[in-house]
Amino acid sequence: MKRIGWFTTARGPGSFNLFNTMMSKVQSGEVSARLSFIFINREVKGNPCRIKIIKMAEESGIPVILHPSDTFMPELKERDIAAWRDAYGEGLRERISAHEMDFGVLAGYMLIVDPETCRKHTIINLHPALPDTYTGTWEEIVVKVVDNHDDRYGATVHLCTPELDRGETIAYDSFSLAELKARYARKEELVRHIRAEEVRREAHLLISTIRMIVDGEVTLKDGKVFDRQGKKVTEHPCLADRIDLELAKG
Repeated sequence: MKRIGWFTTARGPGSFNLFNTMMSKVQSGEVSARLSFIFINREVKGNPCRIKIIKMAEESGIPVILHPSDTFMPELKERDIAAWRDAYGEGLRERISAHEMDFGVLAGYMLIVDPETCRKHTIINLHPALPDTYTGTWEEIVVKVVDNHDDRYGATVHLCTPELDRGETIAYDSFSLAELKARYARKEELVRHIRAEEVRREAHLLISTIRMIVDGEVTLKDGKVFDRQGKKVTEHPCLADRIDLELAKG
């Protein structure tokens, strides 16, 4: 059974939805894996999503690791962001070292992972953009999608590498924007509803990708993706059809 480390900032409903969906799939046996720990890079500070995630984890016996990045060595962060990132990563690796992890999942984790952690651990990232398109936060990306009059949008699960949001794609989702564009003329409304549709679909994308890894449909090694026969994957799958089926179940 694969052992998964779950990394999140647990900032809002999107992060909670990802964790809640993962927990339900693990508990039902639909994903044959276990969560070794959940790592949160913020203090709780009364955030309701963090409170709910921590409560769910503790009730299921999953260790919770809190390592706040927003209060970590502020002087160094101001002076040398690369050195700060390396120092934070060292603390992260020290804290997770007591727990076994076959691979990690960044799910609503609002922090760039340092290069050494990327090299030492296999970690996948859910990124709210189509493969090889935009980098940044979802707020930045969806505005770019609207401003550039893109016809489609979606999300990607890729390997975490030192190059931000550019690791090799494992799988992705893509959906048409035509109906949303026809319905919402105001930019602010369109941005909000495009994001809402992506959020509606992203948990299914992430869980389907995790299931591919857990079931051996793909193997991750040395920053590359391989199929069951050990051949390097060159055409990464769009899981839109699988996601549509999941959504149709209600």
